[in-house]
Amino acid sequence: MPVHRTRDAGERGAVLVHVAFAFIALLAFTTFVVDYGVFWTARRQAQNAADSGALAGAIAAAYDDPDDLTDSGAIKQNAWMATQANLVFGQPPDVNITSDITFPACPDGVGQCVRVDVYRNTARANPLPIFFGVLVGLADQGIRATATATIRPGNSSECLKPWAVPDKWLEVQTPDWDDTDSFDRYDKDYNVIPDPDVYSPPTATDTGTGFTLEDDLYRHFVLKNGDPNDAIRPGWFFPIALAPNPGGDEYRDAISGCVGTRYSIGDMVPVEPGNMIGPTKQGVDDLVALDPTATWGGTGINGGCMNASPPTCTLSPRVVAIPIFDLDVYYAGKQGGRIDIKIVNILGFFIERMDGNDVEGYLMTHPSLYIAGGDTVVDEAAFTKVIMLVR
Repeated sequence: MPVHRTRDAGERGAVLVHVAFAFIALLAFTTFVVDYGVFWTARRQAQNAADSGALAGAIAAAYDDPDDLTDSGAIKQNAWMATQANLVFGQPPDVNITSDITFPACPDGVGQCVRVDVYRNTARANPLPIFFGVLVGLADQGIRATATATIRPGNSSECLKPWAVPDKWLEVQTPDWDDTDSFDRYDKDYNVIPDPDVYSPPTATDTGTGFTLEDDLYRHFVLKNGDPNDAIRPGWFFPIALAPNPGGDEYRDAISGCVGTRYSIGDMVPVEPGNMIGPTKQGVDDLVALDPTATWGGTGINGGCMNASPPTCTLSPRVVAIPIFDLDVYYAGKQGGRIDIKIVNILGFFIERMDGNDVEGYLMTHPSLYIAGGDTVVDEAAFTKVIMLVR
């Protein structure tokens, strides 16, 4: 009796073959999605760690000791801690503080940069996990990321304090320049006197006679309310109108907070009428209260929100930006019946305390903005800094 075969009897194994091929394809796709997903997620996290490290190192170079490039110095320590705070797929990246945090020349050849390299790989004994790749021959996977940051002079601020301070001059009558001097260049009719004091403002290529990092960084400085009718003295300041509507309340608020209006080197600003002694004290007291435990440490700030564990601020609110004005432009304006100041530089200033009517503190660097095409000062006179990634 003949055997009758059904039509699909010879195709029973075909489904298994299709399933096997589909399984292989699915496995390859899963390997791609999962393990490559791990790789690209970790790659982004590693870049974040490297960027954070380079920026933290550059910030320390700008606002701490820029010459301490040792493993125990603030630059390397801050950079290393920033990398370790940014996990790469659940683990801190491997960063050798000696060899992975370096100080190469910047890509544009201007100055020295901070470079940070971070690793998660087999060579550093911390490879990324592999979930399915071993099934298709992948033994391990790892990543490395690098970032380079630089420091550049700034030329603008949106948080100037309303204290216009005279720039330094070359003291001729009683050298050297100190707190007991006065700027003696003009008589009461604004004619140049014999043997006058000399003033030249800083420029993009020259420090002039003004403040410099070499001579004045960390200088103890006392701001005293000045009198437009008297000769200019070191540290004397004129209250200036930064807010749209000048007055005591706006002036006080500009001290304790930010006006939010951008002022740049080269700008002209009007002087406030009156001495503003009361609003000065009120504004300073409010500002100090924002970070009451911060103290001056000789070359930087001790305690306060910057040094809390963990830090609660990147920069103490008691570190402020103060505008420095051109002496000759000031006197030329007075001769014409105007009392305006021209900003020629911006200094950082840590407010230590209010002593009577005087504001005491220390000159230091300060974060800033950079406006392309605006006036700038040479590096040696630049107390305001811009930190940026360049690679």
